[in-house]
Amino acid sequence: MNSKDTEAYFDHHKSERFNFKERSRERGFWRAFLESFAYMPPFNRMFGKVAPSYAESYWYCMGGLTFFSFILLVLTGLVLTFFGPTWWNNTSAGAAFKGMHYWSAQAFFFFLFLHIIRVWLTGSYKGKRWVNYAIGFVTFFLALGENLFGLLSRGDWESQFVSMHSDDMLFTVPFLRLISPENFTSALIIHVALIPFVLVLLMGLHLTLVKLQGIARPL
Repeated sequence: MNSKDTEAYFDHHKSERFNFKERSRERGFWRAFLESFAYMPPFNRMFGKVAPSYAESYWYCMGGLTFFSFILLVLTGLVLTFFGPTWWNNTSAGAAFKGMHYWSAQAFFFFLFLHIIRVWLTGSYKGKRWVNYAIGFVTFFLALGENLFGLLSRGDWESQFVSMHSDDMLFTVPFLRLISPENFTSALIIHVALIPFVLVLLMGLHLTLVKLQGIARPL
């Protein structure tokens, strides 16, 4: 979609009013329900409904669902960090937030993996977009490291088990040897500050490039 097509599409949808019954009849209840958020302020100004028609499928929602899972990860992670391991390991509320954080991480990897596959199958990585695809891959592998340090930071029996095996398998590499998996403080700082900071930068750059380059046409 070139810039003129994008402007025309945006102008068309700016004046479009959301009719839930009509959209529910055309696209199904759940799709109309999810789309209704894009028409509510301030989301209508944020998103602008500039997606081309071929992108209005569930497969093209995988990137957005990955980002939504990341937001849940950040919010639940902030709560867990604020109250500390004694709270999340010994109280019902803490266990509930730890569970939400865990399942948000599962959802993040699930949708991110599907998003990477969709981009590959639709050829959206070609041309100058390969840079953004590479950023997505780096984000994926960095998130795997984030997941490892998250396990080391849990402070429970599984965390001790993972730290013991990580010490034997991964941290024998000279560079990684600088990090002790048995040091809870260093693992927690890497998990809640260092890697998330880089992830936010990468995802911000990724979204900026998507905004500048637009959504690629499928093959």
